[in-house]
Amino acid sequence: MQRPLLLNGFMASGKSSVGRRLAERTGSPFVDLDSEIEAIIQTSIGAFFKEHGEAAFRKIEEEQLQGLLGGWQTRFPNPPVIALGGGALLKREVRVRALRDAVVVTLMVSPRTVAVRVAAKGGRPLLEGGDVEARAQSLLEIRARSYFEAHAVLETDDADVGSLVEQTLEVWRTDPIAVAAEEHSYAVEVGRGLLAKRLPNLLASHTSALLVTDRTVFQLHGSEVLAAVSQGRAVGVCELEPGELHKNVAGLSQIWDAAHAHALDRKSLVVALGGGVVTDMAGFAAATWMRGVAWVALPTTLLSMVDAAVGGKTAIDFKDAKNSVGAFWQPKRVLCDVDLLSTESPRGFVSGLAEVVKAGLIGDPELFAICRDESALILAREPARVEDLVRRSIRVKAHVVSVDQRESGVRATLNLGHTIGHALESDAGYTALTHGEAVSLGLVAALKIGERLGFTPHALTTEVRHTLAQLQLPTTLDPNKLRSAVKLLARDKKRAGDKLRFVVAKGVGEVATVMLALSELERLTAELADSLAG
Repeated sequence: MQRPLLLNGFMASGKSSVGRRLAERTGSPFVDLDSEIEAIIQTSIGAFFKEHGEAAFRKIEEEQLQGLLGGWQTRFPNPPVIALGGGALLKREVRVRALRDAVVVTLMVSPRTVAVRVAAKGGRPLLEGGDVEARAQSLLEIRARSYFEAHAVLETDDADVGSLVEQTLEVWRTDPIAVAAEEHSYAVEVGRGLLAKRLPNLLASHTSALLVTDRTVFQLHGSEVLAAVSQGRAVGVCELEPGELHKNVAGLSQIWDAAHAHALDRKSLVVALGGGVVTDMAGFAAATWMRGVAWVALPTTLLSMVDAAVGGKTAIDFKDAKNSVGAFWQPKRVLCDVDLLSTESPRGFVSGLAEVVKAGLIGDPELFAICRDESALILAREPARVEDLVRRSIRVKAHVVSVDQRESGVRATLNLGHTIGHALESDAGYTALTHGEAVSLGLVAALKIGERLGFTPHALTTEVRHTLAQLQLPTTLDPNKLRSAVKLLARDKKRAGDKLRFVVAKGVGEVATVMLALSELERLTAELADSLAG
């Protein structure tokens, strides 16, 4: 276990009982946050509530939790199990931080069970006075969305403590990455040999499934996935033509045809096995079939693992407008089995490294340093190093997406290098450049434009170009192709009227968005092309 375990959930859900048993089972330190707070305030929580109110209590609670998460290494020899009070993670910024720094498991409980347990033990200030079950129902409705934002949610009404301990321990051991999206929250697992171990349980609640893949991937991995998915249930297969050129309405219609032929209903599951094209298309098909059915992502390329499969942005291309028709539709789960990368082509693997470099630039300086200093190990696909790159990249994206689910603010920073990269990719007809190659060139262009705008140090541009080149990614912009791509900037999804949000880099781990008039960005891009030609 690499991070502390936080047991969250409503009062009387069994957090302390499960926590103590789990700590004994693993030899881990156990902390009851309410008990810690009572030692500090030197009175009971109930008495403190009556005298000072809930707001004063929540302030102390937040301070103590942040102290534990930020300094557990100095207090304990290994990550602790921490049982939280029922309202400890109600504030979203605290919750998102906790999801980044710990593994959070929510224990869910019904109002009726709460009433029974409280009647036996008492001492719950927020439930005092009136009908306990009704008050519990009201509070649970208010808090429900926050409880769903976790690495796992376990039902406790009919479960014994021993079973809950084992389920929680399994989550803690896998060290998943959480994407917080209220009731649509989900976990991303990164590891080796995940498909056979995890797929059967994921499909247990679904009557039928549709496997969406492409012809190349199906030949490599289709039989293994079908064996894990089937197990007595009806499973259809939709094989798409591989490549971005087929990520369009015709390809989407092919998935709909397969869903119709196999009678997929609201309880069915779409399984996306493939790279970014398959993930985007299968996710969008799931978002639109029966007004939305569940889907899981099984990415098979580095690019899809670190980018396309995480975040819930699903789409197809429309004519020369990349990803212009789509929907936000979060997957039920993402399994990144890095063993699958052994079959990826050298060009495809290298292409995915552009998004890894971008992730480091956005939010993980150590990840960027690894890309800069360990290119030989990375290109050799050393398993432990590749797994670390995937995990780190996903953590950056998952945290940004959790903060801004629908790209209304900070999530736009994930588009660093994409504005001009998408234009170059589209202008080349989606065939001459891979997505990652276009992003690599887009990063170079964004850095150079950032220099002209006064945001990006020249030394940073030099360092990033060197890193990309070490990873065998393209870094030389063709002025003629850049001029040709300028005309497509007006079709960028991030355009709002005559302005466009453009992402600039100020340093490693420090990026920002600036609103540029479209005419200004077109002028800067054209000037960049002219300077390259000169």
